[in-house]
Order: sequence, then structure tokens, then C-alpha cells
Amino acid sequence: MSSIAIETKLKKSLARFRERINNGSYYEAQQTIRSITNRYVHSKNYEAAISLLYQSTMILLESKQYDEAADLYLYMLEVLQDENKSVEEFETADLGKIVNILSTFPNTDANLASLAKDTSKFVNAKVGSDVGLPKINLLLGTKLLQSGVASQIGQSERYLFLTSDVNALKLIVELEYHTFKAEGKPEDFGLYLSRVVLPYLAIKNVKFAELALKKMLEDFQEDAPSKRFQSVNGMLIFEADGDSDLDDCYKLINFLQLLLALAKRGSKDDTNIFSLILKRYQNVLKGYEGLFERINEIAVTYYNISFIKKQSNLLQDMMGSFLGGGK
Repeated sequence: MSSIAIETKLKKSLARFRERINNGSYYEAQQTIRSITNRYVHSKNYEAAISLLYQSTMILLESKQYDEAADLYLYMLEVLQDENKSVEEFETADLGKIVNILSTFPNTDANLASLAKDTSKFVNAKVGSDVGLPKINLLLGTKLLQSGVASQIGQSERYLFLTSDVNALKLIVELEYHTFKAEGKPEDFGLYLSRVVLPYLAIKNVKFAELALKKMLEDFQEDAPSKRFQSVNGMLIFEADGDSDLDDCYKLINFLQLLLALAKRGSKDDTNIFSLILKRYQNVLKGYEGLFERINEIAVTYYNISFIKKQSNLLQDMMGSFLGGGK
């Protein structure tokens, strides 16, 4: 079928779709679009399928039928995945469609969090990176933060903010501090601080890790003025006050500042210094679920060392021995 004929069919399908929408037959209209799209996908006419889904989704959004729009949008992501364009082709032809659809969803819509998660998963797989695309990350992060339910954003969604855009940095700091104020106790602050510092260190964005730490500490001091710290070489070293919970919090804050100072030096010769610092604070770090493991990943990234021994695989050890590996 020629491109002109396909375009004509698409226009007719969309005209009927809009008519059903205007008559209030939302579910019927949605299912019809799915059926037509299935035929295009079966014949591997991905371009027509994507075009139909995109335009139908935008019509549903105009009509404020957000559940049906979310369903067709997710189907569009599936088709884009099946089409398997190169990253360059995808960014040129289809990234704008995703941006337009997500931008049109209201920040208050209940589908937003799941759409953000599925979009992030799709984009990360498309570009072959856990960081994804900055343009999408910033859009999703901004909408989630402005949704009014910032404290409900899970840890996986927080990685949407990990871009090289300073506006995204400001958003993730605002999000974590907002969540700390809404849910946390004073002794929890060190953990929330680690959530903004460690991810940036993990992707070797030391500059943003430093900016995030500085802003979080400024906000913390402003809201809970503390005289239990000394300024040492640009760091705010917090002193113990006899409260075990707060002591651990302050020790974690001090550790993160020392870790950042080493990362800024960027020298593999600091391996021994890193090991000494980690040994000093390891009991505190192991008191927070998963934190020591994340620090270990940074140790591998910066110094090519690991402080966590791999568990022995008994079956593998036995096979190695049988095959002469134990000699």
C-alpha cells in the first residue's frame, strides 16, 4: 500500500475515533484504535502504528480522558521498542512525541508516577544507559515534583533527576529535603543527604555531588541551627553530642564530606586513605540498609577495589575442582 493510501486510511480512522470520543464512547474508541494498530504492527508498518497511537493519545488528552490516553501511550512505547530504530533516528522522529504527550498530562493525574517509571525504563533501554536522556529526565522529574505528592516519589524515580542539567540538581535536592522534612527525623538527615550525594558520585559527577551536599547542609542548618560543628578546610565537621542516633547521623555527614573531598582529588593514590576512612566509619555505614554496598560500588568505580567479598559458589567450586581448577 502506498504512503498516500496509508495516510488516507489514518485520517479516516482518526476522524471516526474523534467522532466516537465526542459521543462519549471512550472505551470503544480506544479499543478500536488498538485493533487497527495491531494490524499495522502485524504487517510491520511501525510508522503508521506510531502515528495512529500518538494522534489518538493526544485527542484523548484534549478530551481529558487520561486513563485511556495512558493506555495508548504505553502501547506506543511497546511499538517503538519493537520498531527498534537507532538512537539517532528515535531522537529525530519520536522523542518529540513522547515529550508532547507527557507534557500534556496534568501533574495531578494518578497515572503520572507509573508513566514516568515505564518511560524511564523504555528510554534507558533505548539509549543503553541507566541515566537515560536528560531531556526526558528533567521533564519527568519536574512533573513529579510539581505533582504535590513529592514524598510519594520512590527511589527509582529519583534517578530521573540524574542529568548534567543544574535545574535537575536543584529539583532533586528540593525533593529529598522536602521528603526529609515531611517524613524524617533529625537523626535521619544523613541518610537523605547520602541520597543526593552518592548517585552523582556513582556517575562521576563530582561537581554536582558537591553542590548538592552544600545546598542540603545549608538548608539543614537553617531549619535546625546547630553549634555542634567546626569548619575545617571548607567542611562542616559535626561533633558528637551523646545522643547515639544523632551521633550516627553526624558521623555519616562527616563521612560523606570526606568521601567527596577524596573524589575531588581524583587520584587513585588515595586508595589507602579511602580504606582508612571507610574502616573508621564502616560500623555506622553498615547500620543503614544498603548504604555500605553503595559505598563499595563507588570504591570499585574510583579505586578499583572492593570491600565486600563475593560469596563462594559451592557448585562452581566443585566443578572447578573436578576439572582440575583446584590444582
